[in-house]
Order: sequence, then structure tokens, then C-alpha cells
Amino acid sequence: MPRISPWQRPLIAAALVLGLGTAVQAQTSAPLKPKGEGPRLTEAQRQKVFPETRALAAQDHRARIAILQQGERCISAAPNGDGLRTCMRQERDALQNQRQQHRDALRQVFVRNGIPVPDWSQRKGGTSPRPAGGGYGWDRPGQPTQPLPLR
Repeated sequence: MPRISPWQRPLIAAALVLGLGTAVQAQTSAPLKPKGEGPRLTEAQRQKVFPETRALAAQDHRARIAILQQGERCISAAPNGDGLRTCMRQERDALQNQRQQHRDALRQVFVRNGIPVPDWSQRKGGTSPRPAGGGYGWDRPGQPTQPLPLR
């Protein structure tokens, strides 16, 4: 057996760990469907609900455009940072409400046509990417912020 020098040992150990990890993952992972994905629609079901879902999508786009235009007008008229923060909060809340209304309307279309309703609450698959305890930003004024480094 060839002699292994001290500088080769970490490389060999890393290669073994990577190889074993890949082998274990290949054996234990089964093909899973993505989180929140419900049953697939058949072609007949898709064709049946398409006119209604297309109309709902167009309506949703028009509503979101109106919300964004209102937000733009509000931002342009904001007299200070507090006014800007209020505008942004109102826009965010309006968009969230619109998303919920769109989901509710889609749910009604599926139920009316006897199609299982997808579980949209799990689509994103996890918690918020924001750090825990951040608590500052547009919606939490007065929190300390880190100064930007000077270059």
C-alpha cells in the first residue's frame, strides 16, 4: 500500500465524506412532489376550467395594476418618510388582500367543477427568509440601523 503524506490526508477525508454523503442521499431520497402541490388536473379538467381561470387571471392583473398605480400616486404625494412608509404599508396590504381574493375565486372555480383544491398555503415551502428578531425596516421606524461601510 502506498504511503499517504500528511498533506494528502485532508483531501482524501473530504473525498470520502462527499462520496459517502452522495451515496446515502441517493439511497434514501425518493422522488417527492413539491410541497403544496395537489393532484394534477387531467386535460379534460384543464379545458373545463380554462375560460374561468383565464378571466380570473386577467381580472387579477387589472386589480394589481390599479393597486400599483394607487401606490405610485401615494408615494409621489408623500410629504416625508412617515408618509412614504404609510403608502408602502397600504400597498403591501392591498396586494396581500388581492392575492387572497384571487385564491378564493380560484378555489370556488375548482369546487364548482368538482376538482380537488390545491393547498396554496404550502407553496413557498418554509418560513420567511428574514432573520429572526430583525424588527426594523419600513414598518418599524426608529430601530437602529448599521451604517454602510465607506470605501
